[in-house]
Parts: sequence; C-alpha cells; structure tokens
Amino acid sequence: MDDLAAQLSSSFQVTKSHHNVHSEHPRFSQYKSKSSKSDNQNKRRETCLQRQKKQRYDYLNHVRGLATSQWDEKEDDEEDMDVVQRRPPPRYKDQIMLSEWLVDVPADFNQEWLMLVCPKGKRNLVVAGSCCTSAYSKGGYRVETFASSLPGGSYNSSPASYCVLDCIYNELERTFYVLDVMCWNNHPFYDSETDFRFFMLHSKFQETPELATVSDTNTYAFKALKNYPCMNDDITNAVKEWDYDMIDGLLFYHKRTHYTFGSTPLVTWLKVPMLKDVLDIDCEHLIPKNVEMKEVKDDDKAQGDK
Repeated sequence: MDDLAAQLSSSFQVTKSHHNVHSEHPRFSQYKSKSSKSDNQNKRRETCLQRQKKQRYDYLNHVRGLATSQWDEKEDDEEDMDVVQRRPPPRYKDQIMLSEWLVDVPADFNQEWLMLVCPKGKRNLVVAGSCCTSAYSKGGYRVETFASSLPGGSYNSSPASYCVLDCIYNELERTFYVLDVMCWNNHPFYDSETDFRFFMLHSKFQETPELATVSDTNTYAFKALKNYPCMNDDITNAVKEWDYDMIDGLLFYHKRTHYTFGSTPLVTWLKVPMLKDVLDIDCEHLIPKNVEMKEVKDDDKAQGDK
C-alpha cells in the first residue's frame, strides 16, 4: 500500500505547469541523482524563444489599461493560437512572470543567463499612474494604494505618466525590491530582452535616487535588485553579499527572453542549499549550520511565490 501511495503521489499533479515551484523540486526524492521526471526543460526553452519572435501585441494599450483600469478586451480571431494564449490578461491577475524549478541546466548557462538574489517577501505588481501608486498581489487583489516617486505615482507627478514594476515587498524593511521593469514613463518594455530591461531598470533608478528614501511623496523605499553573471564565483559572491536570513532563493533569467505572463522555463528558481546538487557549486560555507534541507523543502511547499 505504501508503494502504491508513493507511486500515485509522484505521478498525480493538480497543476499542468511544468516544474511548478508550488510543488517540491523533482530531485528531492533522489537528491543526488538525475531526476527521471525531467520533461526536457531545455527543449521547451527553445520553443519559447522561437514563439516570442512571432508574437505581436500592443503593450502600450495594455499598460494604459493597468494604469487607468480601462481595458480593451477585443481579440483578433485571426491571430495564431500560440500568440492568443500568451496575451496579457485584462485586469490585474496573472500579470507577473513566474519561474520553474531549475532542473535541466542549459549548455549556455554561463554565457546566456543572469542571476538575481531574491529576498524574502511577497510578490507584487506595482502600478503607478493617475497620481497614485497601487500594489497588487499575484491573484490581482489590490493590497494598498500609496504615493511613490515613480512616474505618475504621486500628486506632484504628471497625471499622464505611468509605470509598471515586478517587485517583492519585504514588510520588515518596508521596501519594494524590484525584480523587473515592464513600463517606465509610458515606455513599455515587455517585448525587450532581459539584459536590456535590467539595464533600463538600473539606469532609471540611478536617475531617480529619491526612490530609495521614504518621504511624503514616496511612502516606501524602492530598490532595484542587482543582477549577476551565472558563473560559479559570481553566484557564490552574490550570496555572500546578503544576510542569509534575508535570502529566499535565486532566480535565473535567460538574457533573450521577453517579459512573459505566467510561468516560463526561461526563468528558473533554486534555493541556496540546492546549488551543490544542481549546479555543482560548493555552498556549505554559505549556509548556517542550523539550516537543513527538510526546512527548505517545507518552506517551498508553503511559499512557491517566485
């Protein structure tokens, strides 16, 4: 009976998403060996990169809808089905690009991928426009409305300006850590590649230093997360820069991916204790002795937020 239960638990999935971070990593059951559950993640990455070349969408109208809550839901029936399925949804639900577990390490990992150290917190879509700023949960619920120094984000900014960011809110520090930029001052970046989006994000934050400071027109601090090359030494040094208790995990972005709605194999996720097994990075000296793999496993089941 125990064998039957184990077999069923390994084959039954509630979600159709591949390597969904709400479930445990495929290698937990045999952590030192190659997973038999791999569905060729690398092949799906190739498919995603090819498909995004064919996509065409008016993202300017989309961000206007986010900023004003006025949506154009008309669809073109003659569009390719793959393109329609990748449409940004009307309303605020499912607007964020989500990761998969990193299972199949790509051959070009060192050259074509970037890494972010992801702090603990809640994933939020932050939309500034009409002289106020709102934070929305992944499910599309408005968490809070406040003033910010983002374009269109407070009473002293242009009411015609708007901005959309992908953030993690850390309640302890009252700070929005910015993962990605989808629109800045009316210029959408959804169909720009990752390395360009990251470059624009840091350029705009350098031009707007007031975002890092709490004030009457900036209720919460905003900080753009630094990105690193995916070389072993760079990953190790990046983890060392953080207080370990602040780290939720590591996000890996393919440099050529556009900003995608929903989960994608072009953005992947690992916990720090998994680095040794998946990427062969010696990380024992990075992990406090009181952190065990069981705790990491339990935390993934509870959170699955990236």
